[in-house]
Amino acid sequence: MVDLSNFIEKFRPLHLAQRCYLLASLSLLLYLLTLAKATVLMQIFAVLLLSATAIEMWQRFALWWHSLLGKALILVFYAIVLNFSFAYAESMVNSVLGIRPDVVPYTVNLAALLLAPAWALIGSMLVLQLYTTLHVGKVMLLLMLRPFGLRARHILPDEPYPGWTLCARILYLPVVSMFLLMALASYFSGKPEQFFQLDDPVIEASISSDTSKPSAEKQLQQDNLIDGEGPVLPTMLWLNKTLATFNYQIESLSASSCALTAPTHLVHINDFEVLRITPDPTAELGYRYEVALCQSPAFGHNKSNPKTAELP
Repeated sequence: MVDLSNFIEKFRPLHLAQRCYLLASLSLLLYLLTLAKATVLMQIFAVLLLSATAIEMWQRFALWWHSLLGKALILVFYAIVLNFSFAYAESMVNSVLGIRPDVVPYTVNLAALLLAPAWALIGSMLVLQLYTTLHVGKVMLLLMLRPFGLRARHILPDEPYPGWTLCARILYLPVVSMFLLMALASYFSGKPEQFFQLDDPVIEASISSDTSKPSAEKQLQQDNLIDGEGPVLPTMLWLNKTLATFNYQIESLSASSCALTAPTHLVHINDFEVLRITPDPTAELGYRYEVALCQSPAFGHNKSNPKTAELP
């Protein structure tokens, strides 16, 4: 019978992130021993690795938040992300509705909220790159100062097995970045279940779908780049459909002083123009959009001309 007392004795002093690193390493080892047949072990490995990284990053975030400089950097970072998020959200709403986005503020807010996970993943990947660079620099500093008698305990944090933990961080942080990239790709594709299908990566699916586009569409994109219009922003079909449905069901008007027949809804652009939204199953997003003049009695529409008195 296997004696686990020695393992339990060494496992007990580890903090939560170290335990996740250790269990992730064991899951990866078992996955390799099964010759990559037990995909559930790879899924457990990904979850444990992401959990360990999230725990460590949250601890660093809390530490930075309690310092004045760290709090200022965090606020500046969030201000930059918020600016880009709302700018991209307005661009998406404009591409869906075809009008200026300031007339549909609630749709813009919904787009910004739905894009928040994507910006969080992108920010996490950038922070992880900086975090990895910091740890690699720490190792190089240890190697350079070792001939001068400076030991690891003067630089490494006060935790059990600091050397092994540092090696695990350096080796696993690029893997975590790859998992975050796969999660970002699955979020853009609108198929989150593909993230757990590690034997069929989302990145390969996105690459294959990109290469299967018609040559005419690719030529059109190249012409746009040559003409100076710039690259087209990536679109998410599921997000565009969500925004179109929200705008039709919630924010647009089903009754107005302008002439309106069901099931058409409208959005007031200004005092004279409206955006007519009509459900259309043949359209890509399920709705047809048309800018028209407001047919209102206030502008003399649907009024009979007043009769003039006849002179004798």
